Amino acid sequence: MKKPRIALLLSLLLSCSLVACKDEPKPQKTADETPAAPEQVVEDASASAVLKAKVRKSLGEADYTRGKVEKWKHVSVGLRVIERDRIRTAYESEVVLAIEDGSSLWITENSDVTLTAEMLDAVSRKISVVIKNGRVHFDVQKQRLGEVMEFKTGTAVAAIRGTAGFVGEVGGKMVASLKEGRVEVTDKNGKKEMIVQNQTVVVDDKKGVVKLDLQASGSPALSKMLDSLIVAAPEADVARELTAVLKKFDAGYKERRTAFEKRLKFQAAALPPEVYFPNVTLQARVTPGVIVTVLGETDTVGANGIYQRTFEWSEESFGTKRFFANCSDGDVEIPCFMWTTEYVAPAAEPAATDTVAEPAAEKKAEPKPAEEKPAEAAAEPAKNLDVSVSISGPKVEKVHNNADTYTARIKVNLGGISKADLDQVKSITLKRGGNVVETVQANQITSLTREFRQTIERNRIVHFDVDVTLKNGKVVSAQKTYEVFCNPRNHVGGEDAVGQDEEYEQLKSRGMLKEE
Repeated sequence: MKKPRIALLLSLLLSCSLVACKDEPKPQKTADETPAAPEQVVEDASASAVLKAKVRKSLGEADYTRGKVEKWKHVSVGLRVIERDRIRTAYESEVVLAIEDGSSLWITENSDVTLTAEMLDAVSRKISVVIKNGRVHFDVQKQRLGEVMEFKTGTAVAAIRGTAGFVGEVGGKMVASLKEGRVEVTDKNGKKEMIVQNQTVVVDDKKGVVKLDLQASGSPALSKMLDSLIVAAPEADVARELTAVLKKFDAGYKERRTAFEKRLKFQAAALPPEVYFPNVTLQARVTPGVIVTVLGETDTVGANGIYQRTFEWSEESFGTKRFFANCSDGDVEIPCFMWTTEYVAPAAEPAATDTVAEPAAEKKAEPKPAEEKPAEAAAEPAKNLDVSVSISGPKVEKVHNNADTYTARIKVNLGGISKADLDQVKSITLKRGGNVVETVQANQITSLTREFRQTIERNRIVHFDVDVTLKNGKVVSAQKTYEVFCNPRNHVGGEDAVGQDEEYEQLKSRGMLKEE
């Protein structure tokens, strides 16, 4: 009886993929639904919300309702989403949500999802994604200590800290599948299963739990495959028939993925170690035609081979930001790169936003007191401050740059003092190769950070020194070296002969990487 059941399962799967999935009816609207219209956000509700998200993308037919009364409205791009909002999607429809910390959730077709959130204490919160039906793909930033994000179905709960994959409720079974990270799944009986990268777990109340090592874990292809299997044969034995079919599927997937990986080229431009504004622009040179997905945003790389996409998050969401790129040929998908950076709060406004002195006309309108002395005479005596200086990023920064020149952004940070002590700084001097190239005098120093920009030719090593001179005569210094390199011959025709590390060593051993 076992073999006929497997054969029946495969037959049902094939028929679904060819016919049934095309004729899937759209959800029927209820009488209290309203026509599609952009949401007018209630400011008070949004301002006090524990969860704040925004619709980054909406495809097809998707509706939402807010509050206890089911009054359905159309989901539009830019809609503000908060806790207790419920979203449902029809066939061939999708909604991508951008959470304030830079995380993304994308609700796939034929799904019904409710978002909830609560404060655990004064600073920590728990976000719950309740999946009544369908699947939610996720790419979640690392959660702060004490914070929780979980996915709930009628069968189990999946708790995560920072990871990428999908969770679904299909045919009474929970499916959790990971392409990266770690998730703890707890069933109704309290039994826990930990899954990691390239693992998938299926939880069934009646027929048990099965955990599988699958190369396709977390991918859209596996997500659709599981849907077809479970819907076509809901009574299939999880530990036997589902396992057999999934392993057979994964073997073919693995072969196709290996072939795709061999022809894929992905050369990313690195992000700076730290950023001071809540946004980044990702860039990479990629094989034309490849589909790149980051945080639910999908782009097909054009003939020029350039991938570029900007992401932003809330100004208050400081910490590590990761951007996990997946590459696909439309069938299989592989992880192709991970960008990371640290979003930090500057001690004061960046130099680019230094305040400008009031216009002379405004100052004249306010007469000076008769006893006021010139600025130099009124200056306080020099203080004995413990000032430090640092330059953002690694001390030696290697930059692969195929253009003729590279513009280095040298960000200087003053430490050990407050903004009120800046009057004790006499000057900040940038030296290049031991020679002074720029000096900022006391009257121009209005921030604890300062950025210098310098142009560096390709295949050059340049040493920079920053000297901070205080009015008490003390000088503190910091150093940074840039090694800008590229061998254009290695990138002819879009096929790189060697990797960047090997390319760097070749240039250095041949004397082509020269110190300025």
